[in-house]
Amino acid sequence: AFRDWLLAFGPWAPVVFVVVQTAQVLAAPVPGQVVGVASGYVFGLWAGTLYSMTGTILGATLAFVLAHRYGRSYVERVLSAGTLARFDAVVADDGRLAVFLLFLLPGPPDDAICFLAGITTIPLWQLVVIAFVGRLPSVFLLNLAGAQLASDDLVVATAILVGVVVATAVFYHERERILRFLEDRT
Repeated sequence: AFRDWLLAFGPWAPVVFVVVQTAQVLAAPVPGQVVGVASGYVFGLWAGTLYSMTGTILGATLAFVLAHRYGRSYVERVLSAGTLARFDAVVADDGRLAVFLLFLLPGPPDDAICFLAGITTIPLWQLVVIAFVGRLPSVFLLNLAGAQLASDDLVVATAILVGVVVATAVFYHERERILRFLEDRT
């Protein structure tokens, strides 16, 4: 149904998708993983990855800018105090490596990290580069899964999606250890 809805926009379908992906980062009504698989399903691996990354980076940049502009009090309204305190500890010194690893690892709430990173002292251009490099592998894999679903290669699509789910479960199971590691490294 999503594919039909999107393709009904004709040549504007990629633009509409980028807007949906950008909004997903900012409002998160639908998990980003679902949108990533959908882009690969609708547009194929390469175009889907391009459109997903465009929307993801636009959304991340807007989240960084909103958080930076409206400050900590804005982020405190969006996220729990515990999440904010833990993030503060992880990025206490420099934070670039920690933010990158949080984007790279499957499992952490990437959209929340965008708002949190926006209140660090890391320059905007560096946050955009970190988000791009950190999020590209997972966006690519999700688009690959979607493209495989579209071509009825359920074995490969299932293997990718199971891998993402397992990696996410491992992160959540080991999150305290991972966060302590990041705190010690920054």
